[in-house]
Amino acid sequence: MSPFWYTIDTMLQLRGGDYKSFALFGPVHLFWLGLCAVLCTAGFFGFRRLGDRGRRRVLAVLTLLLLADELLKDVASLATGQFVWQFLPFHLCSINLFICLWYTLRPNPIAAEVLYALCLPGALAALLFPSWQALPLWNVMHLHSSTVHIMLILYPVLLLGGGFRPSARRLPAVFGVLALDTAAAALCNHFLDTNFMFLRGSYGNAALKVIEQLFGPAYILGLLLIVFAVWAVLYLPWTAADLLRKRRSKT
Repeated sequence: MSPFWYTIDTMLQLRGGDYKSFALFGPVHLFWLGLCAVLCTAGFFGFRRLGDRGRRRVLAVLTLLLLADELLKDVASLATGQFVWQFLPFHLCSINLFICLWYTLRPNPIAAEVLYALCLPGALAALLFPSWQALPLWNVMHLHSSTVHIMLILYPVLLLGGGFRPSARRLPAVFGVLALDTAAAALCNHFLDTNFMFLRGSYGNAALKVIEQLFGPAYILGLLLIVFAVWAVLYLPWTAADLLRKRRSKT
């Protein structure tokens, strides 16, 4: 079988658990980060200029590309006999594929909030600290992992460009979605011996490895604290802007 079809597990079995095909923030990694930055910048400003009909079409096309990208992973791994339970859609980014579909079919503020609060930082963290470093650039799983996370970042960026304003008041609903996803992932991890949402460890993710080392047995607590810290950063500008607008309206 050609290395183009190798999954991460296959590559690590052949090359060893510490094998890295590309360096973190090396040329290959910087290529994907640069492409993401260009697409998000162009998408943000381009989406603002579209009417409602054009925006719906763009989101529909992006959603179809996301679903096709995810299907490619499953078809390729099944066809080559490399499918593992870990490919089921219980990772946070995979769940957000369905949130994108939900918003595309029925635009609503809760779905948009989930995409801003969970999808955007989650996909960005995955792209910044990829867990697929064992795979070379010319590999179907490398291409899938990189492109799907770029599109998951792009989707909420487009919503922001279209005028969506995040609100901390919707965070309880977002936390509810996160809790449900975590519960489903934990059940799958228990019965299928998987590591959905990295609940059992960092599995090659450089950022999560630091959290795992810092918190030790309290690793899950560390993940939760990181979520709250990220939300504080994401919502501080919007909360400050709302407070400033209220003060101006009173004067």
